[in-house]
Amino acid sequence: MEKQYSCAYCKNRFKNKNEAERHQNSLHLRKHSWSCNALTGPEAAFTQPTNPASAVDVCGYCGEEFPTPPDWAVRTDHLNRVHKFMECNQTKKFYRADHFRQHLKHSHAGTSGKWTNMLENACMRDEPPPKERIPSVSSVSSSVAGSSNATGGAGVAAGFMAPPATMTVPGTTKHEVINESHEET
Repeated sequence: MEKQYSCAYCKNRFKNKNEAERHQNSLHLRKHSWSCNALTGPEAAFTQPTNPASAVDVCGYCGEEFPTPPDWAVRTDHLNRVHKFMECNQTKKFYRADHFRQHLKHSHAGTSGKWTNMLENACMRDEPPPKERIPSVSSVSSSVAGSSNATGGAGVAAGFMAPPATMTVPGTTKHEVINESHEET
């Protein structure tokens, strides 16, 4: 099957409309991303409990408690030895929180708990709005010469290229069919 649908934000093409929409939503329309690179230093990996009288801070990766005032040599050793702090690909971004949690679990020996939310919030960044959409054709009916009803023109969502129109060109046999995709430039 030919890849008939285009992403409205990049030049990727897809076999069906649902795949194209999923691609756009997961890559181009995300409002937030998560990355270990967002942590400004070891301090950002620890949180103070909601009870200000508590004399401990909590590791955002595993929930282990550390006494206050902080001994940063002990805490940094814990982060480096147990969680491989800053050893992962610092350019990697996750556009789904559950994928980031999996990264924490597999790359940093993270465990789930209320401390995980703190680390997720520390690693979350707002994403800029998507770039301008690529102009597309909502219907190919008027673009295909010699065809009064082009295939795929009706019902195609705005932002997606219509499926290619198939037509027989005068002077060819029935078996010589030309597939055309029409895009505005």
